Amino acid sequence: MRVLKLVVIIFSLITFKNGFSQSLTAYRIGVDAEASTIISSGSVTPFWLRSNQYGTVPTRAPAAVLQARVFREYWSYDSSLTHRKKFDWGFVVNPMVAWDKQQQAKFLLPEAHVKLRFRQVEVYAGRRKELIGIGDSTLSSGFFAGSGNALPIPKIQIATIGYVPLAFTGKFIAVNAAFAHGWINTPPYLEGARLHQKHLYFKFGKPSHRVKVYFGINHQVQWAGHSEYLKKHPELALNGQLPASWEFFPNVVFAYTPANWDKKSGYTSYDSYRLGNHLGSYDAGIEANVRGRKLLIYHQHPYEDFSSLAFKNAPDGLWGFNYAINVDRYKPWGFKLTRLTAEFLTTKSQTGPTFYIPGSKYQGGDNYFNHGQYTEGWSYFGRTIGTPFIAPRNDMIISVPEGGNFFPNNRINMWYTGAQFIYREDVLLTVRTSYSRNFGIAGVVRDPVIGQFSGLLSCQIPVPDWLYTYVSLKIGIDSGDLFKNSVAGSIGVRKSW
Repeated sequence: MRVLKLVVIIFSLITFKNGFSQSLTAYRIGVDAEASTIISSGSVTPFWLRSNQYGTVPTRAPAAVLQARVFREYWSYDSSLTHRKKFDWGFVVNPMVAWDKQQQAKFLLPEAHVKLRFRQVEVYAGRRKELIGIGDSTLSSGFFAGSGNALPIPKIQIATIGYVPLAFTGKFIAVNAAFAHGWINTPPYLEGARLHQKHLYFKFGKPSHRVKVYFGINHQVQWAGHSEYLKKHPELALNGQLPASWEFFPNVVFAYTPANWDKKSGYTSYDSYRLGNHLGSYDAGIEANVRGRKLLIYHQHPYEDFSSLAFKNAPDGLWGFNYAINVDRYKPWGFKLTRLTAEFLTTKSQTGPTFYIPGSKYQGGDNYFNHGQYTEGWSYFGRTIGTPFIAPRNDMIISVPEGGNFFPNNRINMWYTGAQFIYREDVLLTVRTSYSRNFGIAGVVRDPVIGQFSGLLSCQIPVPDWLYTYVSLKIGIDSGDLFKNSVAGSIGVRKSW
């Protein structure tokens, strides 16, 4: 308790008493500071302590994290509080230092961006914490295409702010859209690679309607880049360089191969199928709101090529159910369930065990997140960008052949449950459990099938007499044959101004 109070006092001194905090309030600038530590029974951090944390929690233990966050959010209304402001701006800077026994201290910048808004459209540049898809963003096991498991990728994006109603439909249809260009620079593995992202989602139902339907698609592309390992494979790249000319950008955006591709400088036969690593998901959902309770059912269907775009890999994808209750946090609840999420993830089909399917115009062996040219596939600094259940080989204890896939286990069935509870007025409890059966990759039979259980129990408690100060306690466990068995505990303190 003395150590805890000392940390809180240090955080409080950062405000320089009333003058500093009042000046921040005047300019609508917020500050968060947090310190946490992890102690494990082994040398690794359990799955649910490190997953979907934007690459900020070390995979090895013991570990410690110290971070600060300075931000300015949009101001919704002008000084008269009667009209929405047409223009606004904001920023986030989130420096942190992560330490573990193996890597020593490491500086990270998971968020650093500036954003500008005009009405309900914004432009931002930098790193920003985001999810990709339709689903429960609070308790999900991880959205398929973009789960918040890896460090955010620096990019420039123009997008709507949430769903924007279309006036000519009587606000029955609303649109959520984005178009982005990013940079995936991860030396020494790969340099100069780029990211293309876009999504288009529709919401059907007026704001007053109790039932709403969602549908849309997102598209992710890795393209360009150069690396020493590519020089050893002339069939994949020309002198280690992948096509990078901006004349190829339409091929990236619209996912087609141009006529006479073999006469264009920079192409190899590998690029004749598609230029770059393309993937994404179709997303759909239905939401019902009844008397303060919300029910959301959703599905994220993955695609990596035309066969999965044509749903030949069904039923692959994330299937989810979320039940949320709006509760008055200031009522004297004893113990109240506020949110429950259940999900099932299957990636076993992949349109068949091999790429070439005799007698079919479709290709199989979708091999989710792996790619021939980008040998670390859909990852960023060693962390999976999409669902964390398709894990890199370095995270697992299973044997992988030399030079094998970066993701050697992308055929899985996974069952997940997450729940949140409120105790009394302001104690927040969260439970996450998952069990997966892991079948390896397409064309390779893993016998026996590997089972893996992971769990997390966390608690956020306000510190009495210390305004906007919270203590977080977490216990994570891994038990199975995919990850190293371990039990770990985490304690952290967060202060906001």
